Amino acid sequence: MKEVIYPWLKGAKEYDFTDIKEGLRLHLNESPYPPPDFVLEAVTRYLKAGNRYQHPDLSKRFRELAAEYNGVEPDEIFPTTGGDGAIRSVFYNFTQPGDVVLSNYPGYSMYSVYSSFRGLREERVNLREAGDWWQEDMDSLLSKADRSRLVVIDDPNNPTGSPMLQANEDKIKALAERVKGIVLLDEAYYEFSGYTASKLVSKYPNLVIVRTLSKAFSLASFRVGYLIADREIVKVLEKGSTPFDVPLPSLIAGITALERPSYAREIASEISGNREYLYRALKSVGLKVYKSVTNFLFFKYGGDLLSPLLKRGIAIRNPIKDFYRVTVGTKEQCDIFVKELGEIIEDSNTEQR
Repeated sequence: MKEVIYPWLKGAKEYDFTDIKEGLRLHLNESPYPPPDFVLEAVTRYLKAGNRYQHPDLSKRFRELAAEYNGVEPDEIFPTTGGDGAIRSVFYNFTQPGDVVLSNYPGYSMYSVYSSFRGLREERVNLREAGDWWQEDMDSLLSKADRSRLVVIDDPNNPTGSPMLQANEDKIKALAERVKGIVLLDEAYYEFSGYTASKLVSKYPNLVIVRTLSKAFSLASFRVGYLIADREIVKVLEKGSTPFDVPLPSLIAGITALERPSYAREIASEISGNREYLYRALKSVGLKVYKSVTNFLFFKYGGDLLSPLLKRGIAIRNPIKDFYRVTVGTKEQCDIFVKELGEIIEDSNTEQR
């Protein structure tokens, strides 16, 4: 087997998290609201055609709608299985073992997973804590970009919830000119942040943008997303794919959602309001909470919260030591979380006296 499995694959990392079947799921940044009925009805109508491969016209329609939604051209859209599929397509098609991939720390954990699986060398730039936000160290990023094959930035950042480049053309131009390969901007939370660099792909051909319908569109398990990229990059990705890669239910869900995207804006607005509500509530129990332009909050606490919360049927994430990330749910879910969290913190303080 030593000759079959490449050395770097043996030590490759896995996506690691503790899931719950029942309870309050505040650990995966899912929407707390179900897909709208008109999306589910459209998907249901197509299920009887599941014995056939979907017609390429459906993929074409998805591209047209995604292009219209983002103000780009259809041939600058590449449909994928969720945002993760979009990220994976760049890592797998535009890097080789030994290449350097540059990212922020903390950042989305899948960048490290894909890097280890591809045998890439990881370099990181630490984000800087700045009051209520976390900031990009642009000087360090630029200094390391010129020896990197891939620069990947989640913007807004996951897990901090802070904006990074904010579609600033000067910063993006500087990175695009320095990197040896591609600048990948992960805009998974665009519907919450409200800013995008999508229109810059026509000016900087090595700029690639990730989008997903998993968050504000409430389609996480449908696994539908897309890349926005230069036509030549899209053509290359098409060579290693088929028009059938995105499953029929996912494609129909994506098309129907993008035909009526106003519902996603309404959901993003509702969740953003809940986020501010949760932000104030967490501060009221004495926690250091950071502001966010996403559907989650990042807060600091020097003790174990995962185990006691799981015992109460609540799952959140602990991406780095002493820092936690919680997905914003409904107001009722926020109230439950704060109540249980407050009791855990109070019990911990009592034990330490």
